[in-house]
Amino acid sequence: MLDSVKMSALQAVDGNVATPRVYPDNKIKSLESIRGLAAVLVVIHHVPNWNSLVHNVRFIQNGYLLVDLFFVLSGFVIYNAYADKIATVPQLVRFQFLRFGRLYPVHLLFLTVFVAIEASKYFAHSRLGMAMPNTTPFKESGWTAFVEQIFLVQAIGPTGNALTFNSAAWSISVEFYTYLIFGLTILYAYKAKHIVFIIFVCITVPLLITRTTFGSTDFIRCIAGFSTGCLTAIASRRFTLRMHPAMSSLVFIALMLFLAVETNAHYNSLTYLLTAALIVSLTASQDGWLHSLLKLRFLTWLGTISYSIYMSHTAVIWAFNQVFRVVFKRPVLFLDDRMTPQLPLIATAVSYILVVVCVLILSHLTYVLVEDPLRKKSRKTGFPGNFEYRR
Repeated sequence: MLDSVKMSALQAVDGNVATPRVYPDNKIKSLESIRGLAAVLVVIHHVPNWNSLVHNVRFIQNGYLLVDLFFVLSGFVIYNAYADKIATVPQLVRFQFLRFGRLYPVHLLFLTVFVAIEASKYFAHSRLGMAMPNTTPFKESGWTAFVEQIFLVQAIGPTGNALTFNSAAWSISVEFYTYLIFGLTILYAYKAKHIVFIIFVCITVPLLITRTTFGSTDFIRCIAGFSTGCLTAIASRRFTLRMHPAMSSLVFIALMLFLAVETNAHYNSLTYLLTAALIVSLTASQDGWLHSLLKLRFLTWLGTISYSIYMSHTAVIWAFNQVFRVVFKRPVLFLDDRMTPQLPLIATAVSYILVVVCVLILSHLTYVLVEDPLRKKSRKTGFPGNFEYRR
């Protein structure tokens, strides 16, 4: 994730002494805005098939690839912020604790929301006799899935519970343990870390291309993207690049076109390459229309609340689905393995806008009341392993 952006340091090596050099603020804001835009596009991707004319647009269908963009961005920023600060086991523990404080409060909040949703479904089914067209209450999202969610292991390995309760939480499940792999790599293989990350990419990307993922692609996707981000950060440290501002615009357009036309999952890993190229081009140039656009206050705000956007949107979409099905009694079709309400084209377009607006409002409240205060509290918590630069 792109928190601690002010701490994103580049290493200038003088012997074994690491001297921090901070990215210009406009470059970090640009990356945050990219993450915010990607979060909104993921929301749109997850809207059910209320109208096939909208739902089947290729750009919307490929929105899931933007989660891979999150992984690369996360690797880039985490590497720059912490690669020179984990030299002891206590520092590794503190790093993982801060990641926990960053991810877990919002996760726990929406896990509680979805437990309440399951309880409401159970009450509606058992007491009111209402039909549950898609899931049996507390069956798919049962006790086993709940325990896995508590320990953030629901998407680790082929458990089949990755999409239970708040389905969006699958990505933080794999990311939390990818952080641990990163920390262990920095602690025990600091001098060879670039080789380790290259090995990770060389193993995971072919597995994704050939779909040889042993029952679960989630963890492999995260390791591949995060390692790509780390390698991007390493390359940015070792090579001083100056690019024409138009380059970042061209790469951004290329990424958008890729999302708009990609139809073969074998090429999905190109998302890592395009994201890495976008990061390099944005951090190696100072000006241009894309930088100006990404520095707009609205877009940087989207980046600030993007984690809350990602974690809250499933609940908002569920609520809209129930309103259309129960209140407005819209006709339903069995689509994408679910009974899905159907809406006219104009109503669908309006509903997309309302979903995004409601998600943004809820996400802002979540950020202000839960995410930001508890993240700051975790940083102030007395804990062994205070960070200092490696020497």
